[in-house]
Amino acid sequence: MVVISKLKYLIEIILLAGLMFFAKGASAQEQKEYYATGELRGMGLMLGELKIGEWKYFYPNGMKNAIENYSDGRLHGSVFYFYPNEILQGKETWRKGSLVDSAWYYHPNGTLHRKGIYANSEYAGLWVHFFETGLKEREVTYDRGQANGPTKVFNEQGVLIQEGFYNNGLESGDWKFYSATGQLEFVGQYTDGKPAGVWYQFVKGKKKVYERY
Repeated sequence: MVVISKLKYLIEIILLAGLMFFAKGASAQEQKEYYATGELRGMGLMLGELKIGEWKYFYPNGMKNAIENYSDGRLHGSVFYFYPNEILQGKETWRKGSLVDSAWYYHPNGTLHRKGIYANSEYAGLWVHFFETGLKEREVTYDRGQANGPTKVFNEQGVLIQEGFYNNGLESGDWKFYSATGQLEFVGQYTDGKPAGVWYQFVKGKKKVYERY
């Protein structure tokens, strides 16, 4: 009998939770937002004063602007942004109002502009940027929103032209600079974002002192 009583209690709890969830969903109302000039700006569900679920936003001409997901009034889930011609501009993931995980952003022609990871709405780890042609433009490593670690810069032909390190957002340690064709031209060091020590230049493969700091 005790087992049956416990089972009935659990069933009652589950039914009550289901009814509460249904009541919460049923009380959500569709809401529309408008531009000052009268065009539809956005639409989605409101639960009391808070946005929930999927919201769609539009440019004044009616073209799609963004698709956002909310939970208890905060961005939560996938978010998509669009250019005025509805080409995808960016894809993000939000959790309880903060940017998290992977994100992708695109050029107006649809090619990838940059990609990377967010942690608590700050850049984290490796971010890679691209030219509209699809070739890599630069790589930057981040920690807590600041550049920290190795970085590389490329020209529009895909040739490496700079490489070095950042520490707390400032150039640090050894840096190398190359010509447009990839030939080593300068090497030197940075300390707290400023050139330090002896810098060298390479001319026809020969190394000579360029500047002393």
